[in-house]
Amino acid sequence: MNKKVDFPQNSLPVSDAVLETVRQFDKKELYWLSGYCSGLADARDNTSVSADAVERVVTPVSLKTIILYASQTGNSQALAEKLQQTLEQNELKAELASLADYKPTRLKDNQVVLMVASTHGEGEPPDDAMDFHEFILGKRAPKLAGVKHSVLSLGDSSYEFYCQTGKDFDEALIKSGSTSLVDRVDCDVDYEEDAQQWITSVVEQVSALSGVSDNQSQAQSDNLLANDSGKSLYTRENPFSAVILDNQKITGRESVKSISHLEISLESSGIDYQPGDSLGVWAKNNLEVVTEILTLCELKGDEVIQFKGCDKPLQQALTENLELSLINKDFVTKYAELAGSDTLKATLENGYQDFIQSHQIVDVIKRAPKKLKAQQLVDLLKPIKPRMYSIASSLQANPEEVHLTVALVESHNEDATRFGTASHYLLQTLKEDDEVLVYVDENRHFKLPQPETPLIMIGPGTGIAPFRAFLQEREETDASGENWLFFGNPNFNTDFLYQVELQKYLNDGLLTQLNVAFSRDQKEKIYVQDRLLENAESIWQWLNEKQASLYVCGDMSRMAKDVHAALVKIISEQGEKSVADAEAYLKILKKDNRYQRDVY
Repeated sequence: MNKKVDFPQNSLPVSDAVLETVRQFDKKELYWLSGYCSGLADARDNTSVSADAVERVVTPVSLKTIILYASQTGNSQALAEKLQQTLEQNELKAELASLADYKPTRLKDNQVVLMVASTHGEGEPPDDAMDFHEFILGKRAPKLAGVKHSVLSLGDSSYEFYCQTGKDFDEALIKSGSTSLVDRVDCDVDYEEDAQQWITSVVEQVSALSGVSDNQSQAQSDNLLANDSGKSLYTRENPFSAVILDNQKITGRESVKSISHLEISLESSGIDYQPGDSLGVWAKNNLEVVTEILTLCELKGDEVIQFKGCDKPLQQALTENLELSLINKDFVTKYAELAGSDTLKATLENGYQDFIQSHQIVDVIKRAPKKLKAQQLVDLLKPIKPRMYSIASSLQANPEEVHLTVALVESHNEDATRFGTASHYLLQTLKEDDEVLVYVDENRHFKLPQPETPLIMIGPGTGIAPFRAFLQEREETDASGENWLFFGNPNFNTDFLYQVELQKYLNDGLLTQLNVAFSRDQKEKIYVQDRLLENAESIWQWLNEKQASLYVCGDMSRMAKDVHAALVKIISEQGEKSVADAEAYLKILKKDNRYQRDVY
């Protein structure tokens, strides 16, 4: 910025003249001017100071900037850390904090507020952001006049309340008086490019406010991106081609579920992971479904299309690159308009949530078949996203291997049986010695505590996966802490996952206590939350006296909520607390990392 300032030459005292002129400047000019004046002061000893000399001695203004993140699995935290690093590379300081550890009343102490927030479940904030979310949307939210902000929101457009947490934060900040530094960006599952553009824009704006030149900012940003590219050998963008070692079904023939134990080789990859982490799997779509879509749209599959700047055959793109399972409203809306289908338009208005539970992209097209151009079809679809599985093994116990517990996902509609993309690919398409593209996704919010800390683990169904890893790790490291597992599934005879292993851990003393709930083995259904209530006194003793850590893994929509309600009841009754105080007790456990959840 080069701005010539001509102060009035009149009878007013110099200070009044300065004030009268400065009052005309906007906020951005005032930030720059403070640095400019600093340069003048430093050069005051010179009898003649040129504009170029002042430009050389002027220093950037240090804006008080906070970067906040709301993260369930670690993606938002990683992006927030990347933003902080990029700012620091440009000589711009910024504080970094989780919303779990940040008091909302401190927001007003900042000039710039930057937020990266993921949306969890049906439009809910992540566990670490619940209190902040409630406060900032309430009547006691701080006044933020003069503050600038920007929000990066992560979500999944296949869910109804897409990026809702980020939208909530953005609206709350605006309502409190803050103005936008960079417009909010809502990112779908394929978020990398949009997130990088947001980071670049934010750095440019903060740099401008601080007086850092555009050239310096761009150079530092380019350097950072170059450094980042060599950080990890195998990532989401550069997965490892792993080999399937074993695929063993671990539910009985008569079971209502089909669950398998997979063992995958990581030999020569150098990949490291910790219990609690997840494995990202890049699955391929069912060839039968791809063929059905091509037929409905009157396409052959050998047409060349463009996907992310690359030419490739349509059939390859449909098989490897495009999402065909998860329906999103944007697709249904655009396709309904294109096909002129009143039926699909009515589906959007009535029963949409029920419809998407048992239907896929092919079912939408099947309701209103339409001849399309190849690129037209591709442009309607979202990029496929990797599927995440809780790792069911300890690397110390299984060097150069990773194990998964995978349930075959299937649903039935009026026309066909549809399968989950990844579960069908892993269990019914791949064979032993076939290769699959994988990477490790670190889960920073689901980690083992100190070796001496007692554990209460609640994991029905495939939710047992990370606890198998926990137990293996504790056995390998000779951890002294007690271990208590709650496991549930429909039937004892067909669905007792890892029964032999768990009984061995009980006999060896590694597993202190095992409580099981087989819901369909008796007339009245029994679930893990019922077993918790039956052991209320001991649960309270473990939490309150033994200072145990509490872990929950599995279904988010029902199980996790029912388990939470049971815990509130136990704490309220056994601890002689009100329901509100019991909730507050659990919030403290969360803040102290003693109540961790991996729910989906």
